[in-house]
Amino acid sequence: MKLTRLLALGACAAALAAIPVGAATASPTQEVSAQQTADYWTPERIKDAVNNPMPLPGPDMSSTGGLSAAAPQATIQPVPGPYTTEKMRSQGRLLFTTGGRNSSCSATSVVAANKNLVWTAAHCLQYGGNTSANVSFLPAFLNNARPYGTWPATKLHIPARWTSSQQRDFAYDYAAFSVASQAGKSLTDTVGAKSIVFNDKRAQQSTLYGYPAESPYTGQQSYNCSGQARVQTYDATLACNGIGGQSGGAWLNASDQIWAVNSRSDRRTTTWGTLFDANAKTFYTQVQA
Repeated sequence: MKLTRLLALGACAAALAAIPVGAATASPTQEVSAQQTADYWTPERIKDAVNNPMPLPGPDMSSTGGLSAAAPQATIQPVPGPYTTEKMRSQGRLLFTTGGRNSSCSATSVVAANKNLVWTAAHCLQYGGNTSANVSFLPAFLNNARPYGTWPATKLHIPARWTSSQQRDFAYDYAAFSVASQAGKSLTDTVGAKSIVFNDKRAQQSTLYGYPAESPYTGQQSYNCSGQARVQTYDATLACNGIGGQSGGAWLNASDQIWAVNSRSDRRTTTWGTLFDANAKTFYTQVQA
């Protein structure tokens, strides 16, 4: 499904507070019950969201640096289950409603002071003037199984530079959302969390993760692809194909830390990941409390 078609299906009714973050954090405009969001995701709606992923935007040609066509090419490969291992259980499926349509991306539980923070791509939470509703995280999702349940968002955190720009600034294609503890346990206590690396612009070996859901992929399992990442002005490239549904998935370095997220792809040879600069660190400091 083309991104324009997905986003032209109607204006999205805001179901929770979207908090743009820049030099200062704005007050939330609306709050809803996390239980209400959890109740929304029936098995039928989850299936609908998984089958209608947010497409990965195409490359921002102004920042491609000549692409990476000369690099050895690789294809995303399925990650064997189960995903209850330390490496995989903090990663999962991101569900949301945008433009009146249920959709999906990928996301990761990250280290934070509140121990309840999920990291993803900004275009999964806000795109085309639509702020996503019914945002929920399904850690370790595999073949419809949710071994750690569903974690509804209580607040969305989106960089103000992303929400205010008419032309999307992919240097800010990262976002986060807070969730509430369940049964007295935080998300971090339940599934663990990945550390985020800031201001790392070294070319390095990296592995991207995400849940591809455009044919022939089904969105039911995680895929990954490894290679030598090439660093550019505000992003990096891997010589891997990128598929709708992988947006927001983590790029992990050799220390199992997140240093970029899936942002754009030409769908054939190259995936772009947005790096986390000083602005991203300021954003993270504000939203992790």
